Amino acid sequence: MAPGQRGNMALPQPGPAAQATQDADRRCTLLLVEDEILIRMDIGDQLRLAGWTVYEASTADAAIEVLRSPILVDLVLTDVRMPGTSDGVTLAAVVRRERPGVRVVVMSGHYVPNGQDQHLFDGFVAKPLDTEQLIRQLSELIAGSGRTRGGSL
Repeated sequence: MAPGQRGNMALPQPGPAAQATQDADRRCTLLLVEDEILIRMDIGDQLRLAGWTVYEASTADAAIEVLRSPILVDLVLTDVRMPGTSDGVTLAAVVRRERPGVRVVVMSGHYVPNGQDQHLFDGFVAKPLDTEQLIRQLSELIAGSGRTRGGSL
C-alpha cells in the first residue's frame, strides 16, 4: 500500500492548524517512528491530512532500514523508548551520521534531553502531544523558522 493510504477508511476533515499548513507541507516527507500503534496512527493520519507524506515504522531498527533504503525523507519524528536493539536517541545518531540533511524531532513522555544528546536532534516534544500544535511546529522547523539542535518545540 502506498504511503498515506489506509484501505477504505474515511478520514476526518483537517482542523484549523492542519488546513493552515497544508500548502506549505505538501511536499514534505516524514518518517514517523512510534511503537504504540494507536498513537502512530493518530499522528500519521493528522500529518497526512495536513499534506505530509508519511512513512511509518514501529521500531528504531525498522526506521534505520527505511533510512538506508532509497526512500528520501525530510524529517524523522521518533519516540525514544521502543522495543528492539535501538532507541530513538540511537536512531537520531544514525540520522546525523548517515543522513545529515534530515531533521530529527524526538518525542517522549519519559525521556528528558540532556547535554550529551541534544546535538543529535533538532527539537524535542513532550508527550502527551497536541497534534495540531505539533504540526505547526514541525512546519516551522521544515520552513527554517523553528528551533534547532535539541531545543524544545
